[in-house]
Amino acid sequence: MIRRLILASAVLPFLAAAVSGQAPSKTTNDGVYSAAQAERGKKAFTTSCTTCHDTDRFSGASFAEAWTGKPLKEIWDVASGTMPEDNPGSLKQQEYADIIAYFLSLNQYPAGDAELAPGAVPMGMIKVEKKK
Repeated sequence: MIRRLILASAVLPFLAAAVSGQAPSKTTNDGVYSAAQAERGKKAFTTSCTTCHDTDRFSGASFAEAWTGKPLKEIWDVASGTMPEDNPGSLKQQEYADIIAYFLSLNQYPAGDAELAPGAVPMGMIKVEKKK
């Protein structure tokens, strides 16, 4: 039993690295967030972000120029690693995912049934594409 635990703990970091290095398998045009999640994200953005930011920075041409062709992980890394500016990383992981879902809704990407999962690995599996 102990041998299995040691083996599992040795293999797990390699599996995580392999998964995070995979190419995105979905795009922002695939309904990767839910409408309810985007609504929660709007509330979280209003509460935690509007003292410094307005939505123009996260929608339209500004958003497209900054993020098209990149995995959502890059937005995740900036948001969860540096925001809010006065207390970086202080929001819950789910709140960061909800805010990113809100950004997708602002850009009129289609909502789906499933929620956008928080974390670098799930975000790395989704590529930002031009809206279809």
